[in-house]
Amino acid sequence: MKAAVFSLLLTLFSGSALADEARCISAYGAKACGYACEAAYGQVKCAQTPYGACLAANGTLTCWDPPVRHAHRMRNTPAAQCLSEYGTTACGYGCVAQYGAIKCAQTPGHHCYADSGQLFCSDGT
Repeated sequence: MKAAVFSLLLTLFSGSALADEARCISAYGAKACGYACEAAYGQVKCAQTPYGACLAANGTLTCWDPPVRHAHRMRNTPAAQCLSEYGTTACGYGCVAQYGAIKCAQTPGHHCYADSGQLFCSDGT
């Protein structure tokens, strides 16, 4: 019931249909509800918004949601991604993996890039 109400409120505030329906999953004697849910390594996790992402890799289950203060700002927001390389996981937007590191922008519409042995993101992260 909570997930349905949350989903309806996000739809009203965002002005667009949700990319993914909220759901609940159970595994390993645990239950989690939300979006992009994953179960791995004895854990069950979900992103809390339809704009978040989850990834199971390298023995870790990671979920991430964008840092948005007002739901109405999420209109036309692309889905976030999680990327796992070099034994680590990073989540956000426009992720890049190079030079043994991963970096993701923390705000939508931005991207990251590699230059001169370093990783940079257009949102300054």
